[in-house]
Amino acid sequence: MLQAHSHHWLGSFGGPGNGDYRGELARALEAIISYAGWLCMPLSQILVRLDGLYGNAAVLSELVQSGLGGIVRSKDYGMLDLPAVQARLRQLPDRVVTHPESGASRARFDCLDIPLLPAGPRIRLIVATHPAISTKKPSIGILRAGTVYELFFTTAPLHAFTEAFVLDLYLHRGSFETVLSDEDREQDPDRWCSHTACGKAILANLESMDLEASSGTRRAPVGFPHAFDGICSC
Repeated sequence: MLQAHSHHWLGSFGGPGNGDYRGELARALEAIISYAGWLCMPLSQILVRLDGLYGNAAVLSELVQSGLGGIVRSKDYGMLDLPAVQARLRQLPDRVVTHPESGASRARFDCLDIPLLPAGPRIRLIVATHPAISTKKPSIGILRAGTVYELFFTTAPLHAFTEAFVLDLYLHRGSFETVLSDEDREQDPDRWCSHTACGKAILANLESMDLEASSGTRRAPVGFPHAFDGICSC
């Protein structure tokens, strides 16, 4: 859990095997809500960025019900079949963006007021499309009729966050993958943690501490006459 604008790590949660991603998310949301309380910050002013692992309706409903905002890559591609989404995709896109390095072009469609579940809540869905370069299954998104579709959910209001701003927040600004990549280029942790060329770290150093008994009222246990007079190594 990383605070995007300051790059402060706020928590790390894991478990045996593949972990319990729903339980870990619950713990993370509790930590974020507690953090917001210390800052006296309304929960509605916080956006939580989650990757595709959390991109289904059940998990997103929990996020919305917590009072926090979110930007999430969705894996619920059935949303593409909703009549409101199909109608929006038949119209002109809000924006067509060309990547400056790869030259890949993506069209973006902002779909407003889409029901996450039949009973709600209603959220905002952003669809990014680009022509498929092969018939192979894409690593991200879904391939339909020669077009790759990527889905993003957000609670960010349209009047404050354009679709371009939402995707910039998800794909680049403050994402933990980008932060970790920057750190790897700046410094080699295997070296600066241990200050040795081989990268082997000493896990614990011995340190001496003086222990004193209280003023004449404590007695050493029988058989340990110097229990309070020695030096303890920790």
